[in-house]
Amino acid sequence: MGWCASSWILALAVQNIYAAYTPAHISSQLSLGSTLSSWDEPANRDATGNLIFQSLASLMQMMPNAWYPNGHSIVRANIPPGTLLYHGRPNAEYPNMDWAAIDPEHSLIFAAGENGTLFTFSTTRELNLLYFDGCSANKKGGVVDAQDVAIYGEVPHEEEWGGMVSEWQRIADACAWGEQYDIDGFVRMELDFEIIYCDFTEGLELVSAVNMIIGGLVSINPPDHNSSTTMQYFNTEHLEDSSVALGRPWIDSIPPKGWKGSAPGSTGWEAWHAGTWHNVFPGDVRVRVDPSSMITFFDPALTSLAEARRPLKREDYRLLNISEADIAAVQADINDVLRRGFRSGSGVDWQGLAQVIQDRFSDRLPYLRYLLHQPITNASEQAADVRQQFIVSLIPYMPRTGIGEPEWYAETVRGCAASFTSHLPESWFTKQERVIKDAVDEVLHEICRVLTVAWRAAFDIEEQDVKTAEDFLVKCRDDIDALIEWLDWPVWLGCNPACSLDEYCFVPQHVPFPGWGSDEKDRSPQCISMDPAKRSPQGS
Repeated sequence: MGWCASSWILALAVQNIYAAYTPAHISSQLSLGSTLSSWDEPANRDATGNLIFQSLASLMQMMPNAWYPNGHSIVRANIPPGTLLYHGRPNAEYPNMDWAAIDPEHSLIFAAGENGTLFTFSTTRELNLLYFDGCSANKKGGVVDAQDVAIYGEVPHEEEWGGMVSEWQRIADACAWGEQYDIDGFVRMELDFEIIYCDFTEGLELVSAVNMIIGGLVSINPPDHNSSTTMQYFNTEHLEDSSVALGRPWIDSIPPKGWKGSAPGSTGWEAWHAGTWHNVFPGDVRVRVDPSSMITFFDPALTSLAEARRPLKREDYRLLNISEADIAAVQADINDVLRRGFRSGSGVDWQGLAQVIQDRFSDRLPYLRYLLHQPITNASEQAADVRQQFIVSLIPYMPRTGIGEPEWYAETVRGCAASFTSHLPESWFTKQERVIKDAVDEVLHEICRVLTVAWRAAFDIEEQDVKTAEDFLVKCRDDIDALIEWLDWPVWLGCNPACSLDEYCFVPQHVPFPGWGSDEKDRSPQCISMDPAKRSPQGS
């Protein structure tokens, strides 16, 4: 039998099987049941599914966490054996409880001076870590709210940042609190990801300790402190602020004996540059987070925070109004999460699922917005083009029977909204996974609802008059704009136009030390030149 004949018989068999297994049967299996009271009912004003999804899709990624610095997630994490970590300091003393960097450029800024030393360590076992999202290593505003709830049970723990003494006290308190859970350290983010490492004699072996050649500015009088890792390096642009803030003079570093040519330049911007390597998904893969343990302050069960968020912009959300009852609930969840095994949930790849959902809609929705924002010159033709895009997005979920009937649209929404989660093993879910699953369902339902409502209006738009087509385009434009704003996906955050080869994309952060630069400038993603002479200072 020839290849063509065999293929024809196979195709016929598949067609017969498909005919027996009707789309109505498929869509009934995907029904969300009582979780969706009405297929065309929009998300309520206090819905947080979009915020939880956004947090999930942003874990361990620099750009979205710099964009929304006030973190709202606490997640277990680990680092596998054989991973390199770095520690820089202005002397050769072996660290004890201190910071570790994941990229050496981050540590180099702390290794200034003639005795500056870069320690390189390798992990000897899986490290047990706790990750706070957002710019959780910065020092201003609400970036430490989640840490305050976990460690101190109050927000804020300090009304004002008390300098490096305050920071050291926080580290000591965190490690003392984490000892009951055998926590090795805490993952946080500033210009790059860092780890508060509680005991450098545990879980690490020394690979090297090198007296470094570091350019830039160094302190004449290093502070006498428990650890000399205290910030001793700043870019030239911040000399005045940093000298006043830390109370000591600064000079240019002197190249070592035998050095030829120009002195090494400032290394600070390379630390920022290294951070941008982890801008987008999958983020820094050396730290492996466990979403089945993701405790989120956007959990709808934390009702005390819902009303406080209503008048605020997304970037201003904090935990200041959290009730004592909700603090107790979060602390109980943290205790439960940290006492069970790592990845003890269902095994569902929640980060991967969030990325797959973004992949499916993240270019189609902006393309729809693009079409809908074109000047209306031929409303009927433009409406037909938009109609085709609704078909493209929804056709995998359209049953073949009942076309055009009210239940047909309902089945389309249910199939679309449940397609990614209806098959998941809910009986194996942790409490945190149930929250994530509900958030994913809420996000998918809102996407599918908006698209299907528009599709219902577009179904016969090609038979309507020009005025109806114009009204349709305006209504769709407003609805798609609102949907994209509500979703606010990290995949849409970036430099536009894209950076050239001699640039990298960077989101200015709320600066890590009060008084260092300005928080009032534009914090939109921007292209930064690789050429030091063309750079502008962070925060300015």
